[in-house]
Amino acid sequence: MKVSLNWLTDYVEIPLSAAELGERLMHIGINLEEVLETDTDMVLDLEVTSNRPDCLGHLGVAREVAAMLGTAFRPPVLGKLPTKGKVSELAALEVQSPDLCPRYTARVLRNVKVGPSPRWMVERLEAVGLRSINNVVDVTNYVMMEYSQPLHSFDYDKLAGRKIVVRRARDGELLVSIDQTKCRLTPEMLVIADAEKPVAIAGVMGGLNSEVGESTTAVLIESARFDPLSIRRTSRGLQLMSESNYRFERGVDPVRVDEAGLRACQLILELAGGELAEGVLDAWAEPWRQPTVTLRPERCDALLGMAIPPERQAELLGRLGLEPRQDDGKIVCKIPSHRGDLTREVDLIEEIARLEGFDKIPVGSRVTHAVRPMGLPTRVRRAVGQALIAAGFDEAQTYTFVDAGEPERLGFDRTVAVDPLVRKTNNVLRPTLLCSLLRAVKTNQDAGTGEVSLFEIAAVFAAAPAAGLPEEHIELAMVSTGDLRELRGAMEAAVERINPATRVEVVAARQAGLDEGAAAEVRFDGQTVGRIGMISPDVLDFYGLEKPVAVAAVRFDALLDRAGTDRKYQPLAKFPAVRRDLSVIVGESVAWRQIAETIDSVPQPLRESLEYVTTYRGKPIEPGKKSVTVTLTYRKPDGTLRSEEVDEQVSLVLAALEKKLSASLRT
Repeated sequence: MKVSLNWLTDYVEIPLSAAELGERLMHIGINLEEVLETDTDMVLDLEVTSNRPDCLGHLGVAREVAAMLGTAFRPPVLGKLPTKGKVSELAALEVQSPDLCPRYTARVLRNVKVGPSPRWMVERLEAVGLRSINNVVDVTNYVMMEYSQPLHSFDYDKLAGRKIVVRRARDGELLVSIDQTKCRLTPEMLVIADAEKPVAIAGVMGGLNSEVGESTTAVLIESARFDPLSIRRTSRGLQLMSESNYRFERGVDPVRVDEAGLRACQLILELAGGELAEGVLDAWAEPWRQPTVTLRPERCDALLGMAIPPERQAELLGRLGLEPRQDDGKIVCKIPSHRGDLTREVDLIEEIARLEGFDKIPVGSRVTHAVRPMGLPTRVRRAVGQALIAAGFDEAQTYTFVDAGEPERLGFDRTVAVDPLVRKTNNVLRPTLLCSLLRAVKTNQDAGTGEVSLFEIAAVFAAAPAAGLPEEHIELAMVSTGDLRELRGAMEAAVERINPATRVEVVAARQAGLDEGAAAEVRFDGQTVGRIGMISPDVLDFYGLEKPVAVAAVRFDALLDRAGTDRKYQPLAKFPAVRRDLSVIVGESVAWRQIAETIDSVPQPLRESLEYVTTYRGKPIEPGKKSVTVTLTYRKPDGTLRSEEVDEQVSLVLAALEKKLSASLRT
């Protein structure tokens, strides 16, 4: 936000240089980026936080300066403007979507003379980064930078039916914006229309078909308040950015909507002449009700760590226009309409702190911190993370909310959701991390990162039963554009890191959202704890993913239950191991689990390990068959194994495989 020092002094006396003023503003929470010098002015480039949209206008900054310096705040005086005719006889207003437009006002001026703006206005607009168009358009921009209330001016004679209709766009409607961008509109977007067609994209940009030009003699001035989320979605959807949508997305003063419109009319009468129609078209869905917030002076002292007399606290709050009054030892404040960020006692305490001075808050000479050993959940999280990172996965931290419709793609029909009237997107608490991680894969894909392997350990939320609270638990989830076997291996490595004795099984089973030919349950020691598989084509299409994605999700508490047990160690072997690769031909329907269970069923005390190597299909293996290669490792604790002894052990394994699975040795 660029602020002209010349402009600012219209509303408050400033006995400071631009640099000194910027320094003082930083002390009350408004950061100064730089001070710029023009031929006639000094300009402060301020960084305004998103919760202070009132400071996106010179009046808001002047109000802060007045409170900071304890001087008088002098807003513009509007007074009674001369009028001719009645606006109700010249135009009509219909707001069909009050949920997206809580308030809309319109005023009409006739017989205006459009021309260049005076030098003083051009200089002020250029100082804050806006170029001069003509006196009418410049006035709307001037008031926007004054009140932080975007306005729009329509050529009144170009409005069909002399009517303003605030409605959702119809699917496929087209509008050419004033910057000559061709916009294809959707029903989620709010438009300002006349009796026949859209003439502006609400809160974002006006249309070329109704802009004010040299031939304009009558104008309709719009001043409104729109739903911030709707404006943001529309702006991003059309890739149109403007000073208007920047302010509407952060919120405007609900009360001073018409005051800003009247201020624009005042300036147009001064600069372009004309006649203002009496009255205003004002559609206000729900008039604003002033809230109050109560402050306990002793709570302020306790939180700030310093004593500030209640009288001083009330004085500082009074500078901000909060009209504080003492009531039974408490300070009750009326919150003005431009300070929607003040809703709690702690907000008032912060206001007192920044005006009194953050530098006055005492700093202790020492800080004590109790040192405690790392808890089991933290140790397990760290160990799992280290194992997965070593396997080539990156840790993700994603948003807890997802869009309605995502969970059901993965089999979750009942979810914990926010009222869609309150939150239209990202309004469902995720029941599985896979929703969030699939979004992350899409984000990486769009950024040109094709190979992605991610994991996350975070909370998920299951819908509540008929009575009771929703269930919350921690889940470990993994996604990868690589091979499913690699993902499974990484998961097994993480489990082994926690407890090597845990038996991990992957049992084929249908899973919603997973490809039917590559979906399974994950079991720890026979207990079903999650699922693993490949994302189905329809879910890939839903997320816009171009590559196959392997996923796994397991309950983290199943890992915690198996952690912390004593581990048994044994001395390093003194004698060498003997490894034998064994390739057996089995039927296509035989799963690796059956092969492993069959080999494990052969009692062999000397067998140290069994490892899967690979599976081969093709010549010379006949159709319907496959070759599975395993590695058997044998070791003798008290001597060196002879080849004959190993051959005997391998023959027992082959015999069991042949008997139970009709397997044959591949030669």
